[in-house]
Amino acid sequence: MGSVLLIRPTDHLLVGVRWTGFTTSGVDGAGVPVLTAGDQARLILLFPPQHVGEECSPPASAAPLSLPAGSTGSMVPGWRAVLSGSSRISIDVPPGRRIALTATAILDAVGNVPLVVSPGVPGADETAIELPWRVLLAPGAHTQAGAVVCRHPSAPVSAGEVSGLWRTRLVDAALSPTSAAPDARLALRVADPVLADAADPAFGPQAPNNTLALPRSARTRLALETNNRPATATRLELSSFGGTLYAAGAWPGFEWEQQTALGRDMKVRARFEGVMYPLGHQAEYLEVVTREFDAHTTAGGAAVLRRIGILTIVEPTRREPAADAMRRRFPLGDVEITQTTFTDIASPNSAVPGAAWRMTALPGIGTQATHFRPTTSTGEPVLFPIRCATGDADATFAMPLLFVARIPIDQTSTSLTDPGLAQRLAADYGTAQVRFAPTPVDLTGARARGPGDIHEVHGVTIAGIAQQADLTGGYRPALTQLEIALPALRVLRGDAQLSSVRFTEKYLRNGAEDVLLEMLPNQVREIDFAKGADKSGGLVAPKYVANAISRTLGPVNLQAMPNPATGLIDPAALFPSDQAALLGFPLKSLLTQLRVPPEITAIPKAGAPPEVRMQWRGVTLRSTGPFVARPSTRLDLSVTASAERNETVCSVKDFTLELPPGPKRVLRLTFATLTFAQRDGSGPDVAVDGVDAEFLGELKLLDKLRDVADLGAAGKLLDVSPRGVAVRYSLPLPPVAAGAFVMRNIAFTAGIDIPFNGDPVGVALGFASRANPFQLSVLMFGGGGYLEIQLGRDGLKRLEASLEFGAFVAVDFVVASGEVHALGGVRYTLESSGAVALTGYLRIGGCVDVLGLISVSIELCLSLSYQSERNALVGRATVVIEIDLTLWSDSVELDSGEWVLAGAPGRRLMARDTDAALARWREYRSAFAGPRREQPPLAAATTESHQQ
Repeated sequence: MGSVLLIRPTDHLLVGVRWTGFTTSGVDGAGVPVLTAGDQARLILLFPPQHVGEECSPPASAAPLSLPAGSTGSMVPGWRAVLSGSSRISIDVPPGRRIALTATAILDAVGNVPLVVSPGVPGADETAIELPWRVLLAPGAHTQAGAVVCRHPSAPVSAGEVSGLWRTRLVDAALSPTSAAPDARLALRVADPVLADAADPAFGPQAPNNTLALPRSARTRLALETNNRPATATRLELSSFGGTLYAAGAWPGFEWEQQTALGRDMKVRARFEGVMYPLGHQAEYLEVVTREFDAHTTAGGAAVLRRIGILTIVEPTRREPAADAMRRRFPLGDVEITQTTFTDIASPNSAVPGAAWRMTALPGIGTQATHFRPTTSTGEPVLFPIRCATGDADATFAMPLLFVARIPIDQTSTSLTDPGLAQRLAADYGTAQVRFAPTPVDLTGARARGPGDIHEVHGVTIAGIAQQADLTGGYRPALTQLEIALPALRVLRGDAQLSSVRFTEKYLRNGAEDVLLEMLPNQVREIDFAKGADKSGGLVAPKYVANAISRTLGPVNLQAMPNPATGLIDPAALFPSDQAALLGFPLKSLLTQLRVPPEITAIPKAGAPPEVRMQWRGVTLRSTGPFVARPSTRLDLSVTASAERNETVCSVKDFTLELPPGPKRVLRLTFATLTFAQRDGSGPDVAVDGVDAEFLGELKLLDKLRDVADLGAAGKLLDVSPRGVAVRYSLPLPPVAAGAFVMRNIAFTAGIDIPFNGDPVGVALGFASRANPFQLSVLMFGGGGYLEIQLGRDGLKRLEASLEFGAFVAVDFVVASGEVHALGGVRYTLESSGAVALTGYLRIGGCVDVLGLISVSIELCLSLSYQSERNALVGRATVVIEIDLTLWSDSVELDSGEWVLAGAPGRRLMARDTDAALARWREYRSAFAGPRREQPPLAAATTESHQQ
């Protein structure tokens, strides 16, 4: 083995020579040593680096460096570069061939001799050309049986005093030496995939968008493709100043074009075909680098490499998948990317964070650049404008995507069908949260739509599917989360909160599932009508937690769905709170044989707001506490709110209230129907049909009065307020006369209070009232009274009864008239707390009127009360005196206050109380009784007796 360096300044020849299998056999006539080839002689020409890997930058960008221009003190713009490794060509020399060690003899020996080219990675003595940087080419002929030869002049070529640069041209041996055709007809193969996979040089943080003209992503792809089918070179030359290469190749999914002159790139073009992940639209990424003379100050007049990246969507509209399973995961219909060309794409080979190609090991083909996130030159992710044809309306939004290259793996599969890459894409992409204008979306696409199939969607979270989604080559997205509004709750409860939901796994797996969506764990919704029962029919106030959405029922609770074995719902699981009530009674204690929860849905209407429905029909009820149900007892609720009509009807049929519950009940109210209705914005109406009141137990004596009261004929008064509805029935009864006994002003009253805040329904009954008692007269004696009863679900809330009787005497003497009266009575009060008050009282008084000019009246009221709550007997005395002198009038009230006669300690009547009353009396009397006089001894004695 030996070597020499050939240097010929005339034509700038600088080549190393190495040989094996030769022997030295003397010298020629000029004294130059001569080599003689043996049986395995090989001659190798070694070339200096044939390529300069230059830094390329975006158009019009400034130079990354500023370098001093020698010793002038000025600065010039600069771009960085790296040199390729050396190249070599190798030939086999036939045995016995003699070669003198001169430049002319060696070049002559190498010319037109087939090169030694390895079918694999070249050995040290085999042809290997690194052009461009880190691309080791193994040239071949077009035909498999052909050979590649070098053609070059052995001696300098001169014209006058000018000599041409020496270079050797590699061509197909079948090409005639005299042919002027420019095509070298070479087949090129990248001989060393490992070298091609070398990392790109780090040019530094000053220009993160700058990269090589043929970066790692293109080199590794070129190595893969050329080993399946070689590229074509029309020109391949080597020289001491660098190589010249004009080459191109086109493969399924990838194209490459290279124009390099004397080691400097003129044009490099690489085109990748692929799809946009996760939507799956067909796309292509084109990167073009050209050398441009820049007359502007950004390059200082230098010819530099400028790079542009263009992403083109070649399939703007992607039709919805045919497979039902895929449609269920992404039910937004056809998906269109409305902008098809993006030119401000940062190089995915640059140092821009998040924008670089991801290198992935694919089965059987090694590491390849598989995907990148398109990013603008400023480092922002490209947001692709999207329109989804959801049916009745389009959803438009923008979202980031990944470009995924289509890389062949074998005859039947590509990178797009590789499950390992699909999993990595899902992890690298993550999710994209997008918001858009509220859009009605059919989430199921079922032929028979359910009320809960179409939802008002405000936003979605889109992700890729970790498993391979489309075996035809592509990907499909999935909705991992939806932001939806519930118009029914918005209308019924004023609840405009959005719900974060996702498809249930059962629905995604089977399709034919009623529960379509489940709410995220921290996004459960409380359906609460306890403080606004007027929105749910007045009589019933559902309150429960919804964590899923049914296609037929709307918001439901997954933990309170029908038991698969019995088909029944546990009422306590659905309505755990006592605030969920019907007529104030807890729903969980009233419901039996419950098969469906309340249905709360919104039905979309074309060009109009959705029709909101709340329905709960044929609900069977059972007895609990005061509520007594029969086999026919049912609850029916229907709420409809739309642009055309608003109607609420709630009714409870065939039930009885026994108050208080248990053996001490005193009142039984039977209802054929109790109905709450409200239509088209008018006030609510409460109808009570077939009502019957029956007194029991200790109030049985009142049953005779009930017999004369026909509630069906009673007049009704409806009082509607934000707090609830109160229905009052009043039935005047005719005077009752029996001989000298006459009872007048008798009115039977009944009332039902329906609160909207969830409180129990209350019932009130009465004969006359405290404010308007009935009148009773027997001959010259008269009196009156009343009875009032208030009952709730827990029993008696208040019972008050009063009876008064006495005598009135009136006289008239023309110039004066007057009356005197003496009345006595008793009043009984029973509170819900159990407190009892029994009061006996006496009213004595009279008045006189003289010619209408002077009137005087006086009344004394004495009362004695037993108060059970204090266990005390309490007395009180009050005197009221009024005088009217036409031009002047006044009145005085003398009140003893309460005093305890027996029982618990309390306030005793003291002398100071009497003194205060007498002082007021003296002040009153002095106004018209003349000068004040001393009190008689009787007054002092009276005071003393009080003190005792």
